[in-house]
Amino acid sequence: MQDILEKIIRNFREFFVGLDAQKKVAMMVISAVIVAGLAAIVIWATKTRYEVLYTDLNRDDSKKIAILLEENKISYQTSSDGKTVRIPEDMVSVWRLKLATQGVSFTGTVGYEVFDKQSFGTTSFVQKINRQRALEGELVKTISYIQGVKRARVHLSIPESSPFVSEKKPPAASVVLDLIDGVTLNEREVKGVASLISSSVEGMRPEAVVILDGKGKKLSENVGDSMTANTANRVALETKLNRKYEQQIEEILAKVVGAGKVVAKVAVQLDYTESVSTETSYDQENTAVLSEVSNSQAINGSRPSPQGIPGARSNLPGETPQPGIPETRNNVDKKLTTKNYNVPSKVTKSRSPVAGLKAVSAAVMIDGKQTPVVDSEGQPVIGENGKPAMKYEAWSEADLANFSAIVSSTIGLNQKRGDNLVIKNMEFAQEDMAAAEALMRERENRELLKSLFKYLAVGLAISLFFFLVVRPFIQWITDNTVETVEDFLPKTLEELERVQANQKLPGLEDALPQIEEKLNPEKIEGNMLREKIISLVEGNPAKAAQIIHEMIHASESDKQIA
Repeated sequence: MQDILEKIIRNFREFFVGLDAQKKVAMMVISAVIVAGLAAIVIWATKTRYEVLYTDLNRDDSKKIAILLEENKISYQTSSDGKTVRIPEDMVSVWRLKLATQGVSFTGTVGYEVFDKQSFGTTSFVQKINRQRALEGELVKTISYIQGVKRARVHLSIPESSPFVSEKKPPAASVVLDLIDGVTLNEREVKGVASLISSSVEGMRPEAVVILDGKGKKLSENVGDSMTANTANRVALETKLNRKYEQQIEEILAKVVGAGKVVAKVAVQLDYTESVSTETSYDQENTAVLSEVSNSQAINGSRPSPQGIPGARSNLPGETPQPGIPETRNNVDKKLTTKNYNVPSKVTKSRSPVAGLKAVSAAVMIDGKQTPVVDSEGQPVIGENGKPAMKYEAWSEADLANFSAIVSSTIGLNQKRGDNLVIKNMEFAQEDMAAAEALMRERENRELLKSLFKYLAVGLAISLFFFLVVRPFIQWITDNTVETVEDFLPKTLEELERVQANQKLPGLEDALPQIEEKLNPEKIEGNMLREKIISLVEGNPAKAAQIIHEMIHASESDKQIA
């Protein structure tokens, strides 16, 4: 392994030494850029990553969190506006749990924890203010749990108690809700918030709670009069029933006439009269003796009758009484009988429902049907757009009667009750959607071409950058100083002498080390001389033949002389 590294380093050193000054500078600049990029990647990979601990904080909450983190020597970051606190990502869940267990509140309000630290000698006025602060804070915390509410503010107006009933004023409240972007509260949710506030304060009515959103828009209705509120509820109920009946009519007729070709409007009249009746019925046939009392009395009595002359004379001594009735008799025979009968009875108490249907009026408008136009032979006529021509045709009276029966059965119309139904066949105005569709197609094609040109421009820019910048730079760095074999041939006598003295071809002194090791100068010189001779012979064969002839005769003459 060490030998391989040493060879790589040696080859790179020889390659770098063989470059000229300009290429060396370019090589060092590129190397510096690569090293800087690698260093940035390493620093980014090893850098401490911070994650949001809490956001949307006010200044007091942000300061409270910063103090706790500094006490525990935890690094943190805060945003420029101070509403967001970030800590290392591996400690976010731990510190959220730790802050929750410590009972730290980051709502910017104080609840019943205001009574945790009480100083000695607190006046009743301060206690009263603290109680109101605590109640407001607890209401804010509770409202913040509602989905879509980011922050809340509650102000309570609780008047002082008075011994005089005529001077007693009911409490009131004002609420400001800061909602999350894109969230709106419906009427039921607003009433729920008002009921929450009114139920938390004794003597407060929901109508006394005013609710605003973050932009100052009033969300609550605050209808103080009960009669007005009752009327509003009745109107809302009638509107709801009207829409329900209209949807039923349009849904069932759309299956026949087509979607969008029927319009229904219903007016419902409700009877809000409340009546209570009681009815008692007796069964006279199924009677039974419940009790019977009999009382009989017979009296026989007699007494002597008075005799003598009436007056004082009959009472005088010596007078003889006058004859009379010796006695008086009185006989009584009395009989009394009482019978009590149990008669079965049935008591029925009935209460008529409030908001009963009094009358229903419905108006339905139906579009006609489109039928193809045919010629005298019964063949469809083709229009200018290449499609079959269509004509408007109204529904027949029988069809309208069927529609009327269907609608009457759907919404439960009662002629005896005075309900009314009107169904009319009218031609609907047809919107020209061809121009709009053409405009939409043109816009879509324009967007498609724009996207296509954008991606083509990006691809062309990348290709040009590669072919015009990257590829020439790589070739420029790795390009040899010698491009053809002719560059190895000596051009002057000095170069030829240097080749003969050093046994090297010109230009090899400045070549790369590894190229010098691989090339054999003597072999290259012989090959080049051979190629040079071949090219001269091919260029002037007559002169070459003459030279060879002279060389042969010269060699023969040398032999003769020898």
